[in-house]
Order: sequence, then structure tokens, then C-alpha cells
Amino acid sequence: MNKKDTHKKVEETFKVLDTIDKVEVNHFFKHKVLQKIQAEKVEKKPVFSWFTPQLQLATLGIVLLLNIGTIFYAFNSSSQRDSSTSDIKTFAQEYSLQTDSSSILN
Repeated sequence: MNKKDTHKKVEETFKVLDTIDKVEVNHFFKHKVLQKIQAEKVEKKPVFSWFTPQLQLATLGIVLLLNIGTIFYAFNSSSQRDSSTSDIKTFAQEYSLQTDSSSILN
């Protein structure tokens, strides 16, 4: 190819560009497309949709009652701890589980 052929092809390409007209678009085209996209969009349901505020409040109440019950049980059973430690010592003596050393590893 020589320079004359290349120059001629470039000129033809530019002539084609001059023949392209501006595309007229409806003013509401973007609005219509966005509405169609919005209509097609699948709405995801939340995973915990069943965990309504009423159920959350009931769950909170149950957890608080369990915590209060545990605290009362812990403070009321402090008098029984003395007897339970003696029961453990008796059990250990009966089955020869006591050692004379105070090592944790034994």
C-alpha cells in the first residue's frame, strides 16, 4: 500500500462520519427504562422477617427472667455450698480420690 491509498481510505472514513445523524430520543426514555428496571427488581425478604418486635420483646423478657432467677439461685444456694463441699470430700475419701500432695497435676 502506498500513501495515496491510505490517505484515500482515511478520507472515506471521515466522510462516513459526516453522514451520521444525531439520534433523537424521547425526553422520558430514561424515566421509562428506570421504572421498568425497578419493576423487574426482585425484592429480597429479610432472613429474620419472622422475628417481629413483639417476639423480640417477649424474648428479652424471658432472658431477663432467666438471669434474675439465676442470680437468686446463686445467692440462695450459698448456704448449701458448705454441705456440698463436705459431700464432695466424703465422696473423695470413699473412693480414695484424695492425695496428700497439693499439686494440680495429680
